[in-house]
Amino acid sequence: MMFRQRLALIALLFLVFLPTTQVAAQIPLSEYEQALHSIPISNLDFILSTIEWGMTQPDFPATPLLRLIDRLAEHQAPAFEKEAIVLVLAHALEEALPIEGLVNMALEGVARNVPLQSIEQGLSVRLILLAETRDLLYSKGIFSGPAEAPQTVPTAIPMPRFNQLLIHISEAIGEFLESGGSPFEGHVLYQEVHNRLTMLQGVTLLAEDVELVLDRIEPTDLTQVALAAVS
Repeated sequence: MMFRQRLALIALLFLVFLPTTQVAAQIPLSEYEQALHSIPISNLDFILSTIEWGMTQPDFPATPLLRLIDRLAEHQAPAFEKEAIVLVLAHALEEALPIEGLVNMALEGVARNVPLQSIEQGLSVRLILLAETRDLLYSKGIFSGPAEAPQTVPTAIPMPRFNQLLIHISEAIGEFLESGGSPFEGHVLYQEVHNRLTMLQGVTLLAEDVELVLDRIEPTDLTQVALAAVS
């Protein structure tokens, strides 16, 4: 199936379950297009298509993403380095992965004057971790369900909550690896993830979601996720 057809199908599924007020974009697509022209971007149609689909998601970071694009447009680096960062985000959206953590990471890197190529490399690793974490949860029978649909299956977590789990599990693994940790230290990795999730339960994560994940994943599972990001 062509990419645009897949996007249309996925967007339609979300539109069925989301109220109109949630689907309506806070920022019009034309503002993203104008900002992307300022970079400028060569893969404009592809990137705009993924942003347009992302805008149907209730947890889409509309304002931070536009702020990031504006910051990149102002940056003195070559356009291809700026576009590489935006493409990582577009590929995440193409895979229906949350980009909130990626956008925040990129904004922090730009604010700290980290070279854009280093930011892009870090984002690419985090994208792999997000995808591998999603696949791990799927393999454990933990799935993402439509945000507004009744939760009739205990392991089908509404999409925004599922995405928060993806963000925080993958970030815990990513930060462990960036600090010099070995992917083969599965028990240490598990403890890092355990600490991160339990610290956030009752804040940004529901205790029942945290318990579900920690009961089902094993240290060896996290080793496999980490190895995928460093191989």
